[in-house]
Amino acid sequence: MPSHRVVFQPLVSVGSGSIVGYEALARFADRRRPTEHLAAAGRRRVELELALLRSAVAAAAAIPARYSVTINLSATSIAAPELRELLPRGRRWGIELLETSILQVDSRVRERVDDLDAMLLIDDAGTHEASVERILELRPDIVKIDKSVLWSAAADHAAGRTVPECDRLYAFLEAARRVGARTLAEGVETEQHRRFTIDAGIDYAQGYLFGAPAPYPA
Repeated sequence: MPSHRVVFQPLVSVGSGSIVGYEALARFADRRRPTEHLAAAGRRRVELELALLRSAVAAAAAIPARYSVTINLSATSIAAPELRELLPRGRRWGIELLETSILQVDSRVRERVDDLDAMLLIDDAGTHEASVERILELRPDIVKIDKSVLWSAAADHAAGRTVPECDRLYAFLEAARRVGARTLAEGVETEQHRRFTIDAGIDYAQGYLFGAPAPYPA
């Protein structure tokens, strides 16, 4: 198992500015990205993902149970029988699909996440991979807006421009509302970004404006 530590980045309510949860993230001693380690793991990828999950669960024990904690897992790991034993009860866990292509995810993943009494999160909404159709099919609990889409749409909004980037963002926000999902903007780093999330009606935000990933307690 590569040497690593777990850090947490806060998830914030756009309306109140209060912290509602944290995303658990792995940081490796060799400074390689988690996706690089997972790609290098090959057939042992699920084993590595579950080992990282064990570390995240242990580190999250210090976080009060009123806060949700989201973790990153592939659809293959979500189907692993031992996952049920790894996720303790008493907290609302969120599982963020860790996929190179959301188009390849089995639609039964929604049922598997429900069986774990967890939330399903779709990442990178607004990109070509996370399509509106897949959001409508998978019916996630939270749709995460990709930071590149947020930054572009926020800049255009501030300049009074309406461009395809804004239209695509609003299409994803509407799809989320149609399935009863909350929305979360990634990469909120400036006041302009924050103001845009308010104007767009986005529910939650995550980014360096609210806090960098760090151990808990810091």
